[in-house]
Amino acid sequence: MKYKLQVLDYIVLILIFLVTILIGSYHGLKEKITNYFSKSKISKKESTNSVSHYLTANSSMNPIPVAFSLLATFFSTTALLGIPAEVYQYGLEYWITAFSGMLTPIIGAYATGPLFARLHILTIFQYLQIRFGSPSVKYVGTLCYIVKNFISTAIFIFGPAVSLNIFSDISEKYSIIIVGSIATFYTTIGGIKGVIWTDFFQIVIMIISLLMILIKGIYDLGGFGNFFEINSNGGRFNVLDFDPNPFERQTFWSIFFGFLVYFSYSFSTDQQTLQRFQATKTKKLAQKALLLNVPGVFLMLSLCCFVGLVVYANFATCDPLTSKQITNPNQLVGFFVANNLKSIPGSAGFFLAAVFCGSLSSVSSSLNSLSSIIWEDYFKSFKYFQNLEEAKSLTTTKMIVVICGILSTLFSFIIAAFGTNLQQISTSLNGAMISPILGLFVLGCLFKNTNSWGALFGSFFGFSFGIWISFGAFIVKPYYPKLNTTIEFCSLSNDSFISLNQTVSGETLTGFAKIYSVSYMLYTPLGTFITVFIGLIVSLITGGPNHHVDDSLILLNLFGFWKKRKIESVRNTEMSNLEQHNVKTVTFD
Repeated sequence: MKYKLQVLDYIVLILIFLVTILIGSYHGLKEKITNYFSKSKISKKESTNSVSHYLTANSSMNPIPVAFSLLATFFSTTALLGIPAEVYQYGLEYWITAFSGMLTPIIGAYATGPLFARLHILTIFQYLQIRFGSPSVKYVGTLCYIVKNFISTAIFIFGPAVSLNIFSDISEKYSIIIVGSIATFYTTIGGIKGVIWTDFFQIVIMIISLLMILIKGIYDLGGFGNFFEINSNGGRFNVLDFDPNPFERQTFWSIFFGFLVYFSYSFSTDQQTLQRFQATKTKKLAQKALLLNVPGVFLMLSLCCFVGLVVYANFATCDPLTSKQITNPNQLVGFFVANNLKSIPGSAGFFLAAVFCGSLSSVSSSLNSLSSIIWEDYFKSFKYFQNLEEAKSLTTTKMIVVICGILSTLFSFIIAAFGTNLQQISTSLNGAMISPILGLFVLGCLFKNTNSWGALFGSFFGFSFGIWISFGAFIVKPYYPKLNTTIEFCSLSNDSFISLNQTVSGETLTGFAKIYSVSYMLYTPLGTFITVFIGLIVSLITGGPNHHVDDSLILLNLFGFWKKRKIESVRNTEMSNLEQHNVKTVTFD
């Protein structure tokens, strides 16, 4: 069944697209014109026609839009569609992420954020080169990050096609082209400032859409009483499962600590967070922007989870998946909107706009961070680009955005060929790429006596584990029982008939294959642990640090009793390197 979009739906959708494009383009065009008429009055540092301004907005942003931008960046279409589907099928256990996720912005605000910002670096991986005294460690980190972002950006671009399929016969390729083109266009023109302000607009649209679904869904149920009763009878309030078994799909422990580690990467060691930290006027305002995400993360995760409960309660007697009215759990929210909100003019268009906003916000942020990494860590390694005049450097950076946007859009067509299980594809990616990156920063920030050999070997084993466990599970497909659903009260045509007593079963893995049943929430913690453990062992075997590590590069020196080697000649070299990066002199006002 497809819901036919009305004229008002198209108007709402197109208007929100236009506002998004205008906001993103406005800041880039405005500052270009301002810079043209004020050339003689603006210093190079203050110029809006520079790579620094394009990537950090010359530290001119206020905390409110920066906070909203961070929230929009880390809550994409995958969250808007995937989390409600998760709760619908497996219950409210996932809501635990709202509580562990609240802690992660605090880590970024008071620990890693100030540490990286005072180095005055434009990319977060430059810290690894300074800390380990080796460009090889930096390139390992950037390579993992670039591959991860290309794949995740492709997933974000493809995401809206899942919901669009419910509302029209428009081919998913057009959805991919629309998202890829719009995000690339306004990111190229507006830079980080355009991205931040469009994120601000888009997260508001997303929140309004979620609230609209919640309110209408509870109203259709007859109030909160029925909402709680139906979900309770359906076993959806299964929040506190303290089973320590790591082979359970998810329990309190795997969800709480797994998500804590995963989101710690997002708010502490992600290039997108560093850019927003540096885009804010002062250190205190940057910390405020991150701390505003404490209630923000809780709000977004809670809204997504309770939307899942609302959708289940409304379909408790006729599951659209079992009755084959839809083919993918990520279509559940869109199917609910098509059926329950059709009496509200323009609601379908607004929901689709929210889905596209969830995609655009993440895509634009990813493209901007990719351009920053590729320009600073790769292009500027060559003397030609180091000596390039500012205007040409800016043009080159914008061209990088365009190329990354085109490549990500093309890669989305490959993602589409694998099917529409966004959550599983995304989990496989994160397990493979995030672990070695986070592990490198843990080794660098918390263990002063580790060296580059430990970092390189640790990241290799962490990455290998992530690839093995995530893609192994993707191939083997371990069986996890879903909560009960029914089609007892469905009104189905003969060609849609399905047995009311149909059950879904699967084979429980045994022996060595059982390892693939480990909770997907533990992929990142396990991969990070392996990276750190191997890194410590190799560093110990190779004699500890082979260069001086300044205390300003360390958050907390664990294993401080570990005797380090003293090499004065290298110490002097490293001190010179630190001075070059203004470690001690660059501070916020």
